[in-house]
Amino acid sequence: MNATDGLIATGTQAAHRPLWRLAVLAAAALLACSCGGQSGDAPTAAATVADVRVALAPTGNVLPVEFAEQEGIFERHGLHVTMTEGQDIPVFLSALDQGDYDVVMSVPTTVLVGSEHGLDVQVVSRIQQSSAEEPNAVWVTRDDSIDSLAQLSGTKIGVPALTGVLTDSLVYLLQRNGVDRDAVDLVPMPFGSMGDQLAAERVDAVVASIPFWSGLAARGFSIHDDVVALAAHEASGGAVDTGMTVLFASSSRFTREHPEAIEAWRDSLTEAIDHLKAHPDEARALLQSWLKMPPEVAERAPLPNWIVEVSPPDLQPYVTISRTVGTINGDPDVDSIVWQGP
Repeated sequence: MNATDGLIATGTQAAHRPLWRLAVLAAAALLACSCGGQSGDAPTAAATVADVRVALAPTGNVLPVEFAEQEGIFERHGLHVTMTEGQDIPVFLSALDQGDYDVVMSVPTTVLVGSEHGLDVQVVSRIQQSSAEEPNAVWVTRDDSIDSLAQLSGTKIGVPALTGVLTDSLVYLLQRNGVDRDAVDLVPMPFGSMGDQLAAERVDAVVASIPFWSGLAARGFSIHDDVVALAAHEASGGAVDTGMTVLFASSSRFTREHPEAIEAWRDSLTEAIDHLKAHPDEARALLQSWLKMPPEVAERAPLPNWIVEVSPPDLQPYVTISRTVGTINGDPDVDSIVWQGP
């Protein structure tokens, strides 16, 4: 199933029912005030509770979500989060449109495909940001004499999927360097097998993300540019210097009816990110416990540059990328696709 098929696939047509109930617990609030809240008291849960159903693929990029759940950060911001883990990100959007989830993990190009096919989808936060200085998804070669994308013509390139933001960014960059998609053989494979495929000379290059490319570097393969950040830079004419590999989306219906829940979601992630950046040892411990990452890998892998804020200009480069490679045909309105507050 390709990304478009996944977005159009129909599943259980669950009727959309009220997703959360807001109750102003005045008595609790008065009690809290009467207790005199001494400075230094441990933070307590917010008086208002919202039920939010979240779907995500467990990766290092979304580590702050798991941390916020484990440490009660969502609860303190008034959210009761139920998380579902899976791997089929395009299907998350379809399930979101059907009312099965309230917030889902996605990627920029998949959101644009979903919007073009009529799905009700609105970006509510990003979760990471890549750049030339802090790469997330890089292209890697077996032959260290290859130092430009133009030299990849006629090669086999391992990619995580035949569609998606990593592959679309790579194809966009190849075309910008005079290499048509038909001039390369894109081979889908898991990130974890890319090193062995390179070593066995079954592929000449791969596109690998954190934490996998650090292991490839340790094995002596050549690490090159972050494909998403570079593609966004070129697609924006230099106006955008960072890449957005992973984001979270909701529906315009949910954001319109429950803006407080979206604000609490963003505030919760911001708190989790601030803590993990200040305590990277805790982030690496969570890589091991949640993602079952071997200690030696968790210790050497660079951590993602987590960030929450997202604006329409951040999404605009992916419109250019997607149209150029043929993922979408239209010109979607990024101002309406990106949530900009109540």
